[in-house]
Amino acid sequence: MIKARLFDHNGLHIDLDPEAVIGGDYTYWNPTYEHDPQIWRASYRPVKVAPPLNISNKDLKRWDGRKAANGRRWYVEHVCGLTAAQIVEERRRRKSA
Repeated sequence: MIKARLFDHNGLHIDLDPEAVIGGDYTYWNPTYEHDPQIWRASYRPVKVAPPLNISNKDLKRWDGRKAANGRRWYVEHVCGLTAAQIVEERRRRKSA
């Protein structure tokens, strides 16, 4: 479990599952670049992601930031007894019901 402070919401404490999965909600980082696990910050994942710096002009014209964001692995809030994949699958199942 990764204990983090939600950057966008006045430092609200959240526990993230250590496994990143497609369909997750959060990203996290250490703002001090030290290995102190007390200082992790988290934020909601972006809707779109920027293209890589080394992308060709041809590929840049076809770049879809939303599709790239949806295809990346992100973190989810920890739920006891469930894996990150199970959390995302349960959420999808509820949406389709």
